[in-house]
Amino acid sequence: MFLKIFYQKILLLSLIVLTLTIYSCNKESECENSHSAKLVNMTGLDGCSWMIELNNGTKLEPTNLNDFNINLQENQKIWVVYHTAAQMASICMHGEIVTIDCISER
Repeated sequence: MFLKIFYQKILLLSLIVLTLTIYSCNKESECENSHSAKLVNMTGLDGCSWMIELNNGTKLEPTNLNDFNINLQENQKIWVVYHTAAQMASICMHGEIVTIDCISER
């Protein structure tokens, strides 16, 4: 009897740990229809600041990155939703100028 209760508790504990592990590894984005990317520090180049590099290598120059509470760290993996910033020019000229709609760490 004691052994049966012991095994039931072990099974229950195992199921709880498994459930917590599965849900804690959920890496879906908080941003709907987002692109997988990383932050790149380009401050060493004239007129450049932090940029976003999409997984396909495309570089984006965000106009409003400071509007978001995100950890600015080299190669920080992120999810990003953006749109092209129309009629804007940049001194940096190393990427498409964009306005971020949503950004979150992954």
